[in-house]
Amino acid sequence: MKLFTKWTGKWGRRGPVAALTAGCVVVAAVAVGGSADVPALEFLNPGHWVVNTAAGKVYHVDGATKQVDAEVPLPGAKPGSVVVQGDTSGYVVGAGQYTEFGKSTLRVEATTPAPAADEVPVPLETAGGPYLVYRDAAVVVRLGSEHAVIDVGGELGNPVATEDGTVWLHRVDTGALCKLARGTTVPSCPASAPAGHKGGLTVVGGKPVFVDTTADTMRAVEGNGPERPLGTDVPEETRVAAADVDGRVSILDPAGTLYLVDSAPVVGDRPAAKNVVVDLEEGQYTGPETTGSTIAVLDHGSGRLVTYDSAGTRRQVTPVPPESGKPRLTKADDERVYVEGGEGKHVLVVDPGGAVTEVPVERKPQPTTTTTTPPPPAPTTTTEQVTRQNPPVIAAGPPGAPSGVTATPGSGSAVVTWGPAADNGAPVTAYHVTWNGGGLTVPGSQRSATVNGLADGTAYTFTVVAENRVGRGPGASAQATPRRVPTITVTRGKDTTTDSCRAPDCAFIHIEMRGFAPNTSYEIIPYASEWGRVNPGVTLTTDAEGTQIVDDRFPFSGDGQTVWVVAGGVESNRYYWEKQ
Repeated sequence: MKLFTKWTGKWGRRGPVAALTAGCVVVAAVAVGGSADVPALEFLNPGHWVVNTAAGKVYHVDGATKQVDAEVPLPGAKPGSVVVQGDTSGYVVGAGQYTEFGKSTLRVEATTPAPAADEVPVPLETAGGPYLVYRDAAVVVRLGSEHAVIDVGGELGNPVATEDGTVWLHRVDTGALCKLARGTTVPSCPASAPAGHKGGLTVVGGKPVFVDTTADTMRAVEGNGPERPLGTDVPEETRVAAADVDGRVSILDPAGTLYLVDSAPVVGDRPAAKNVVVDLEEGQYTGPETTGSTIAVLDHGSGRLVTYDSAGTRRQVTPVPPESGKPRLTKADDERVYVEGGEGKHVLVVDPGGAVTEVPVERKPQPTTTTTTPPPPAPTTTTEQVTRQNPPVIAAGPPGAPSGVTATPGSGSAVVTWGPAADNGAPVTAYHVTWNGGGLTVPGSQRSATVNGLADGTAYTFTVVAENRVGRGPGASAQATPRRVPTITVTRGKDTTTDSCRAPDCAFIHIEMRGFAPNTSYEIIPYASEWGRVNPGVTLTTDAEGTQIVDDRFPFSGDGQTVWVVAGGVESNRYYWEKQ
């Protein structure tokens, strides 16, 4: 059991540090609904933004003061939209689009088409982000000044983020456990869960961990650590909290059970007997979300928020104010948990210590005082004064060319962005984006568009033209060549017997190459952590889609080592090999 000791030595018993560490200069006072500009480096207090669809506005709830301290008008906001924030902007995210607003200006800046038309993503507020994870579409969007659309290649589980800004992803189809480091656009996959196994990622003591609910084990994703038995039989279809509480991992069975699994080291061959199983009252549960020493679950059946401590003791039961629509649990960047009403009219704020506070999310009319004064005597006006007060009206013209047009290539796609065009006397009502083979039109408030369905390796010229009621103006262009992002995933393949190794200790290294150049030959070379290069390698040709599957070339039996392959300058994930 030495491996257990080595592995658990990298796990702490402390709670995770807040993921978002970017510093902000706090505004001393912000008028609710004000539109006056705030200095560029001054932002609102950390907290959470909520869409109130009835009011057609986005409100900021300060989690520390439990007050609404700012609002942004957003008529027509879609029910069910979520809000995620970065250092300087917030983003209202609904199915098919996301809308950016300035946190200092409190004004809408742009609306961008989403990479998935019908999917609301999982938002992550973390350093270097924020991020939107479209699980079904297998796409990650990094928002902010370094906007990027990243194709991961397969269906994803729930993501997590560590305090250094690394986003961790679970490829459900292959079991690959991948990371998207801060500032990068190509994920790497240092580990893998067995393909087809259920489970989820979490963060324990600041480190990523995968909880395998099929095998009832957990393992640190980095460091080649061994599996640790959960010590409790949990159902496969559960949801794992994104972070531990006092060293315990919260696992929710929506049917009505909360498992609190201890991540402490094992003792000999016996798992640490410190798990807690909480039988919940009959209901329809979502969650869990964690903050400080508190675990929160939401019962949709009874409309109640229920909180527990890490020992499984129930702390508080709080009714969720009734609204149409489904309430939602959210973990925000200030480490508090927020429960949003279905229409965004009320929010429950859960502090790390367990206190729950209700905050009405609405702007009450401010009283006004009317003072009546007698009108001044009518002045004598000359013809010259009338001319100065009412200058001749200049006829509007078509808008100017959009400024700063750029095109950022992706995999089979490109993101086109631009600055505002001069309106020349009439507001810009639309922008038209055209390219060789297609075109689209977006509202005049929008400053970017995602173009999908492009051919990788083909150069495209994107032209943006502004339009107002008078007509269309001149265009401005930028070029981009979409490219595929090649990835290699390594897992354990089928057992085999050779002259040097025998099943079941021996198995083929299963290799999946995707996104490479089609019909192209690549030399594939396998490596192991202790033996180095373990095979002369083989040269194989990808198919018409740029894919190559290798499952009968490289037998391996190095128990306790990690294996990986390199092909075409691309390195695969590192897979931990152990006896079956």
